[in-house]
Amino acid sequence: MSIPQDADPYLYRIASKKLYILEDNGIPVSMAGYTREMQTAIGVAFVYTPPYERGKGYATSIVAQISQLALDKRFTRCVLYTDLANPTSNSIYQKIGYMPICDSLQLKFEY
Repeated sequence: MSIPQDADPYLYRIASKKLYILEDNGIPVSMAGYTREMQTAIGVAFVYTPPYERGKGYATSIVAQISQLALDKRFTRCVLYTDLANPTSNSIYQKIGYMPICDSLQLKFEY
């Protein structure tokens, strides 16, 4: 993975423990972080594994780890938004205890 030219927002999220990088033998292989911090729930987001590292369980591992960190911080729920049409991500999330709650629809009105 490469850090974009304007890395400041990413470095801030890492420093403030809102973005985590999973490494395998010192090499970054996946990432995930937090967003939408609420009173009792926190959003899990920024889940990404480069294509050449997929299928190795890295995303499952990091999402499970940061979800547990959130629960340890006394959040009662972890929430994430995913594309229900993506069977891979949905399988990962359901394997570690997430369950689908609702579908959403994006509409664009043209006038």
